[in-house]
Order: sequence, then structure tokens, then C-alpha cells
Amino acid sequence: MNKLIKGVVWLMLLWPVLGLAENMTELDYLDQDPGTAAYPTRILVNTKFMRMDSGKDTGDFILMDRHSGAIYNVIQSEKNIYRYNPHKVKLAKPTPWKIQEEVKQLPGDTRKFTLGVNGKPCMEITATQKLLPDVVSALATYRQALTWVESLTWQRTPPEMRDQCDLVQHVFEIRRTLQYGLPIQELYVNGRSRRYVSNSVRASQPALFQLPSTYKIINADQIQGN
Repeated sequence: MNKLIKGVVWLMLLWPVLGLAENMTELDYLDQDPGTAAYPTRILVNTKFMRMDSGKDTGDFILMDRHSGAIYNVIQSEKNIYRYNPHKVKLAKPTPWKIQEEVKQLPGDTRKFTLGVNGKPCMEITATQKLLPDVVSALATYRQALTWVESLTWQRTPPEMRDQCDLVQHVFEIRRTLQYGLPIQELYVNGRSRRYVSNSVRASQPALFQLPSTYKIINADQIQGN
């Protein structure tokens, strides 16, 4: 048996083991809303999906198909799954639309930067460049997929209650929020915050990336009126 054939046979023998070796990355944050206690947010990412939840395997969760950008919001108490398909944003930027950005280099590959629009500060983010780039990619896909939902929310908000910082964060400047890598500290003008806690890599659990087969899937396009 020549070396090439031996190599092929060796790979074939290893294939079942390699097939079981897919890992997932877990990223843990503490989120906080104004006037409330901080609460955990868990993000799980493998090659095909991203899942966001509170850290409980059996609770409500959001699942995103990383390839199609489709997002599923699973509500356990309703036994419903709300599906959001990505669409092109039809909303035009307000006029004027002038972004202000200041960046401070911190030790290593970490930067602290602020973003604002038309003279109003919107957010301060500390991010690190080399930590979990695949998770950053998944987060970018997720935020991009929801821009059309956020733009519709903006249009339905009474003009006197609108905040252009919402358009910065959720619609027009989402790439900027991830431009320096994984956020490890996020502070927003509306009082919301997020703080990095930890990350780990472990064997992927397929059940965590599956939708409940008996739940009703509701197309959110119809609800949103897209």
C-alpha cells in the first residue's frame, strides 16, 4: 500500500471522530437596563448557528442561521417561534447626518471609542481586536439582519420620542460598533450597559441549536407589515 492510499485510509478511519469534534464558543455578558439589576446574557456560536439566551438551556432563546441570516425568537410560554427574515432597509438617513467618533488606544489590542451623531453622544464602547473574531462575525450578521425591524420601529415611533442614537446603534452605523473587535464594555446614552464576563470553548451541543418541532412558526414579516 503506497503512502497516498495509507493516508486516505487513515483519514477515513478518523472521520467519525473528527465529525464529532465540532466545538462551540460560549461568550458571557452581564447586561443592565436603567433602574434594574444586572442579568446574564449567554451567546453560543458554532459554524452554522448563533444562540442567545439567559444561560438556561430550557428557557426562551434567539437562534440565528449564520448563512441565511434568518432569526428565530423562541417563546416557551407561548409555544411560538417568531421568524425574522433579513430585508433591505428602506429608511433614508436623516438630514443632517454627521457622525462623531473619538478613539483612545489602550494597552494591547484594546480601544475605547465613542460614537455620536449631530453633536449628541450616543455610546462608549471598549473593544479588543483579537478576541473571538468568529463571534464578532456572527454578531455583525445578527445586527445587520435586524436593521429592517429597527428601521420600522423608528418609523412607527412618534417624532417627539425619536432618538437618532437608536439609528446609529441599530440601523445605519452597526458596523462601527464592531469595528475594533469584540465589545468588552458597552455604555449607551439610554442607560443600558453590557460588560464582558468570560468566554470558553467546549463541545457543541446540537440540541441547543434546534427549534422545538411542535411549536408554531409565525412569520414576523406579516406582523411587521413588510
